[in-house]
Amino acid sequence: MFKFLFAMIIPVMIFVYTMSFTRWVGSRAGATAQISAGTLGILSLAVSAAVLWKLLT
Repeated sequence: MFKFLFAMIIPVMIFVYTMSFTRWVGSRAGATAQISAGTLGILSLAVSAAVLWKLLT
């Protein structure tokens, strides 16, 4: 379990950066871009977590 949490540090950092970008895009009146970036961030975190969970546990 500790290996999984340690391995998730980088995907979580990428997720935080993507959510920051999502908020920035939203301030520029790009609703479609904001939804797309948010969806991409959530999906990438979920897939990373699933793959790392399968590999490390």
